[in-house]
Amino acid sequence: MKKIMAIYMLVIVFCMSLCACGSKDKAGDSDSDNAEHFSTLHSVDGNNVSSENGKLRLLSSRYGEGSCITENGYYYLVNDTVELRDGTYGTHLMYMDFATGQEIYLCSTAGCKHDSPDCPAVFLYDDFPTWTTILFVFRDNLYILSREYDNDGSMSQDTMTIGDSKVESQPATLYRAKLDGTERKKIYTFDPELTLEDKVFGNDDGIYVVTKKLSVEKNGNLTYTTSSERKLMFLDLDSLSIREMCSMTFDDNISWQVIGCCQNDFVLSGTDFGKEISQDEKWNDDLYRELYNNSSQVYAVLNPNDGKLKELCRQSNSYENSSQIIGDSLYLSSTENQNIEVLNIRTGENKTLCSLPQNFLMDAFGDTLCCRDWNLAEDPTFYFVNTKTGTITHTPLTILCNGWSIDFRGETSSDILFIYDYDATAHEDGSYEIYQYKHALISKEDLFEGRENYREIEMIGPGE
Repeated sequence: MKKIMAIYMLVIVFCMSLCACGSKDKAGDSDSDNAEHFSTLHSVDGNNVSSENGKLRLLSSRYGEGSCITENGYYYLVNDTVELRDGTYGTHLMYMDFATGQEIYLCSTAGCKHDSPDCPAVFLYDDFPTWTTILFVFRDNLYILSREYDNDGSMSQDTMTIGDSKVESQPATLYRAKLDGTERKKIYTFDPELTLEDKVFGNDDGIYVVTKKLSVEKNGNLTYTTSSERKLMFLDLDSLSIREMCSMTFDDNISWQVIGCCQNDFVLSGTDFGKEISQDEKWNDDLYRELYNNSSQVYAVLNPNDGKLKELCRQSNSYENSSQIIGDSLYLSSTENQNIEVLNIRTGENKTLCSLPQNFLMDAFGDTLCCRDWNLAEDPTFYFVNTKTGTITHTPLTILCNGWSIDFRGETSSDILFIYDYDATAHEDGSYEIYQYKHALISKEDLFEGRENYREIEMIGPGE
């Protein structure tokens, strides 16, 4: 388990937000490109994400906040924050147009330098925190969910004695805009006492989010942040009314996390230690390691309408485990053996799909599992398993400049968007200062068959 030192994370986020990190400012050079290519964006359908028969689907990106993909292009909020013309700070919303193979600022205003709050591509830092703001497309509109950093389960160490502290933050806010970024407006503000988690699911009528209340507990110079009253909420995007679906606390000492969905139900995963563990046990490396090695990773399905939780299966945490969901199937693997198991979420039927040494389940594209070696540094390439046939293929693709693993950013019905190279400076310690992440499209067929046949996106932004 990764233990986040909250004070350090906040410092890192703040520093990365205020530093340009060597990104290249080409705002002045992009004006004509925007005017030339923006008609393509106006004419697309935006990959209408209404779900089949009203079933659930993940709307937020599984590759992190601040980006989303449609059949026609890729939206992302730049993580670097820059000073605007009026002295305020903001970031930019970029768009990669798949038809033209070019990246633009999401702005069609002629002559715009993208350095003013009036620009549709500019997002003020005070209103849209970097790294945590979520983008998604729903019903041919672009939605922006502004939310602050969720430091639930973190610990910070105070360098001075302070009084009792209270978690304070600005409320999460949902905005809606047209696909070209225009007519952005605030449509819903959540309860300021609530924190929203980082996944958004939806059906034909609206979106599901998990909310909770954060509180702090002081023990000497240590401050622990914990959550309570975790709830699954549904926001109707027509009436803009919100209602509680069910509690996410089940009195079983398991902190459940939503990992996906199956038809109209949610799939959850959590660690069962067999008891409630204390803060001392959680933050003592030796104690926690022993507890974790003797725990189980549990998977369950949640009916949001009645709040009932049904356990699906367990894996021993004495081994490393991984999972992916495709349709009605939960795929599981571990370092115990080389098998990839498949569990039918509806019937409970379990069988072995295949055997593969590189059976770390990293991702899924359509009916294909994307796998890696458990020693990620030893083999940076990807292996693919067709879940219909069990056929295994492999790609030699890696980042061009250093041989690291390629980084997937999203998929369309036929293609995968990925990072294939960096504009970067190598350091003697093996690290890199990255100025630009270079993106490309590759057909799923070419990727799965290992053919290095991809189409580069002409970049103007940092790409991350």
